[in-house]
Amino acid sequence: MKIVHPKNGEEAWWPLFDDRGEALFPELMAEFDAIKQVTVSGLVFRRDHAHRKSRTPLPWITERKHLRYLSSVVKDIVAAAGIRGELSFTSFRHGGFTEGADIDLTDAERRAAGRHRSARQLPTYAKRTRKQLISGTRKRREERTKAAGLSE
Repeated sequence: MKIVHPKNGEEAWWPLFDDRGEALFPELMAEFDAIKQVTVSGLVFRRDHAHRKSRTPLPWITERKHLRYLSSVVKDIVAAAGIRGELSFTSFRHGGFTEGADIDLTDAERRAAGRHRSARQLPTYAKRTRKQLISGTRKRREERTKAAGLSE
C-alpha cells in the first residue's frame, strides 16, 4: 500500500503481507478488499463526501496542507467511541511511536514507520515511559551479568 506523508509529501510503500504471505493487518483486509471492489486505483483514505471543486473524492488534507477537517472528524470519532476526550489526531501518531519504543523497535524501525530521515525527531514523538525504563534496566543487568560470567 502506498502511503503519502501529508507534511512532506514523501511516499512509502507499506507491505500488507509478510514473507510467509500472512496478512500484517488481518483486521483491515476485508475493508481493503471491499474498497478494491469499487476503486481500481487512487486514494483509499479520503473524504466520504463530494468536494465543491472536484468530482472525484479528495484526500482529507486541505489545499493549504492542513488537516484541520480530519482533526475535527477524529474528535467526533473519539467522542462517539467514548474514549478519552483529550485524544487528538496527533495523539495516535505519538502513541504509535511510544508503543514502538515500548516494544523495543530500533530507531531505524521507528524512522521507517514514521518516514523520518533523522533520529533527532524521535524523542518528540516517542514519550518516555515506565516500561522503557524497566526494559532498559533489565537489558543493562543482563549485559553486566553476561560480562561478569554470572547468572541471576
